[in-house]
Amino acid sequence: MSAITKSLPFHLQIYEILKNQILNGEISRGERLYENKISQELGVSRSPVREALRMLEQDELVVVTSTGLVVNPMEFSDMEEIYQCRMAVEPFAAKIAADKLTTEDLDSLRNLVTQARAYHNKNAYEKVVESNTQFHDIIIQSSGNRRLIGIIEKIRSLIILSRKTEFECYQREGDYLDEHEEVLKALTERNGAEAERLLRIHITNDFEFYSLAYKNVLKK
Repeated sequence: MSAITKSLPFHLQIYEILKNQILNGEISRGERLYENKISQELGVSRSPVREALRMLEQDELVVVTSTGLVVNPMEFSDMEEIYQCRMAVEPFAAKIAADKLTTEDLDSLRNLVTQARAYHNKNAYEKVVESNTQFHDIIIQSSGNRRLIGIIEKIRSLIILSRKTEFECYQREGDYLDEHEEVLKALTERNGAEAERLLRIHITNDFEFYSLAYKNVLKK
């Protein structure tokens, strides 16, 4: 685990360390978390570890079960609910952002679409995911709505968790990149309603892709 410094409150550092390990797959879904073990590995008392775990529980990245505290196993029903929430709020963020995106923001979005397509053609799927995440983040942050951003960031973390192991590979057709270009066109034209509509379609298609991937995994 990463070293703890005195520059920030311990519980916030521990929270970030554990969150990153959960989202990058170092700590697996369903894996049990032991307060004492974490405190020993990080060389801190159990109190900040307890607070960090409480924050992760609020994020729903960890859940309490009959066996103790575990990383959220993320059943299909969980993923379905999360995507429904994403469909409801992220397109609205795009609608708000349409009038707020700067020329530099639009240039960045354009570069990210080009970058993602190049990575897709090279089968560099992890890089595709990074570029696509940045694409969505610029739009979301440009909405300027702090509460909306907070809601979407929580949803985003749970979606990343739900994709781990089964979904970390982006081996799919390039239609989703075409959808990004369509969203970008609407944003460039400052057409918030159209950007909202197109992003909702994009997220719906994204959910359908991962739903099929999930079902195919269950068949194996």
